Amino acid sequence: MAPKSTAAQDKTIWISGFNPVSEAILSGSVRLLELIVARSDARTEELKARAAARSIPVRKEDREAMTRRLGHPHHQGIAALATRFPSLDLESLLERPLAEREPLLILDSIQDPQNLGALIRSGCFLGARGVVLPKDRAAQVTGTVVRIAAGGTSHVPVVQATNLIRAMEAIKTSGLWIAGLDAQGAVSIHEADLTVPLALVIGNEQKGLRPLVRRECDLLVRIPARGPIDSLNAATAGAIALAELQRQRSDKSRSS
Repeated sequence: MAPKSTAAQDKTIWISGFNPVSEAILSGSVRLLELIVARSDARTEELKARAAARSIPVRKEDREAMTRRLGHPHHQGIAALATRFPSLDLESLLERPLAEREPLLILDSIQDPQNLGALIRSGCFLGARGVVLPKDRAAQVTGTVVRIAAGGTSHVPVVQATNLIRAMEAIKTSGLWIAGLDAQGAVSIHEADLTVPLALVIGNEQKGLRPLVRRECDLLVRIPARGPIDSLNAATAGAIALAELQRQRSDKSRSS
């Protein structure tokens, strides 16, 4: 059966791959309308049981039909139709206790859905409490992003900011410092104090941080190059920065 082409479909999203679907079911962070399976094994039977326990309809479909439905073959024989992942409003995020709202990732016009998915996945793994991104002229949470994030979208809230500069101002007012990753940053990321309540800004894949965003940062930090290539993929840079942040905090915790 081909996907329906209706206005209602614009409000839904296909989640594919075992881990993304499993995390969506377990977390309950998004409403799942149905689960379709094109495989038969113990893990799938367990997943079907979890779906049934949440009253999610389950049906079988062959792999070729699933590939046609999703438009790609990277589904591992598992897919779920969901309402679009809800974005959290910034005010609600900043009202949370400090430990539940930092560190944050702020993404300045990331365009590539794969980069966005990878950043959410790294953020989930490395303890980010939220991702803030512009509502316009930037990648948004799509089926591709959910698949690349490998379940991270079910755990890390995403905030869509109408005005990223105002969002950064609100984040600073709430008590967080803002550090922008910049190849020309005056301070090495290893020398900067990342143990303070912090939001990290990752710039656009080609242009880096926009001038207004750069000026709104409290400090600009660089990841020192040790080889002949002088730049990093945005998602890789974000993962390195978060890992360094957690290393510093772990060292501080052990020494205190």
